[in-house]
Amino acid sequence: MNDPKAEAGLVGEHPSPLLLADGTPNWRKIRGLFPATEKIAYLDIARKALLPALAEEAAYEWFADIASSEAGRHSFSMDGVEATRRQVAATFGAAPETIALVKNTSEAINIVAQGFDWRDGDNLVISEAEHENNTFPWRPLAHRGIEVRIVPADPSGMVTTEALTATVDARTRILSVAWVAYGLGQRADLDALSAFCRAQDILFVVDAIQGLGVLDRRLDDFGADVVAAGGHKAQMSVTGAGLMYVAPRALNRFLPPFAAKYSFDTLDRTVADPVYAPDAHRFEYGNPNFLGLAIQRRSAEFIAAIGLHAIEERVHALTDLVIEGADRIGVKVRTPRAWDERAGIVSLDLGGVSAERIEAELAEDGIRVAAKDGHLRAAAHFYNNEEDVARLFDRLQHHLSQARQ
Repeated sequence: MNDPKAEAGLVGEHPSPLLLADGTPNWRKIRGLFPATEKIAYLDIARKALLPALAEEAAYEWFADIASSEAGRHSFSMDGVEATRRQVAATFGAAPETIALVKNTSEAINIVAQGFDWRDGDNLVISEAEHENNTFPWRPLAHRGIEVRIVPADPSGMVTTEALTATVDARTRILSVAWVAYGLGQRADLDALSAFCRAQDILFVVDAIQGLGVLDRRLDDFGADVVAAGGHKAQMSVTGAGLMYVAPRALNRFLPPFAAKYSFDTLDRTVADPVYAPDAHRFEYGNPNFLGLAIQRRSAEFIAAIGLHAIEERVHALTDLVIEGADRIGVKVRTPRAWDERAGIVSLDLGGVSAERIEAELAEDGIRVAAKDGHLRAAAHFYNNEEDVARLFDRLQHHLSQARQ
């Protein structure tokens, strides 16, 4: 088997084939590491990522170790788990001890929701633009006397910073928002919201799954107390291998709602009253997803080799082309146009034509996008190219014309 890790320039002493002579990424070479791009125009990173060949190699190595005379000594090693923690922390910008390797966004949100020291009459603030996994975990709190305040979107679908902060009162304990909204693609103003929450002593929780791996911002620069992100989108991990960042100042503001091996600072099970682990390890329970973490580590290495700054620039350029393509064929763009108000998602209003119908017809053409909340969502990533975008709008224009006849 070829070694995709070597091909990607992650090992060896020679200059990376991923880079051009001027040091910028060779996007054609990088695209070649995603075999599906030879068959389809995949503009659906907001649903799930295409995985690079490196991920397959990581899985192969994991199973090969189990089949070898080592009998899984490396595959099931906690040393490998800690190597993943260090690599994920380095790639996305945080100290390793602030990272819990959780399954997904919803697990992280549930940990906060169930472990927080609520008092009867407290409330929390979210918006109607949140994904189910930043909505449903909070719902059961109503049975405990906690009010879940949901901020409505304005007529354009936007949920403004002002609308969020205006919903807060003296009994608000948590504000939870998506960094990038899964439907509209609006990017939250983390600076303004974090400053507001800090001043009000409100726990600030961010669902980062649609931005982490797309935007060049360190986890520890969010200003958030907790950042949750499943791994199966732009982290290029798999389901069941995500992350939860917990700022040191917030570590003791909520407790683990469950406990198991590694939750405590001791493995001595005879200790009657063990102390929780002194860092984010306390939010991990029992045996981890060893295979998923092996893939998560390899993909984090790959992302680091390309560089988040370069990735953001590439996504910015490609999504500009998506917006220009929509303008060219007369399709309304719902997503904010300013780059600091959006990321990789572009939501399109099809003017009454069924987004579900168009999604299905484009899929038959080998173009993958998504129907979300009655609109068509295109989400480019760095493995896309200009031809993918041109192909989308050529076929979209055709199908819209047919639908309107």
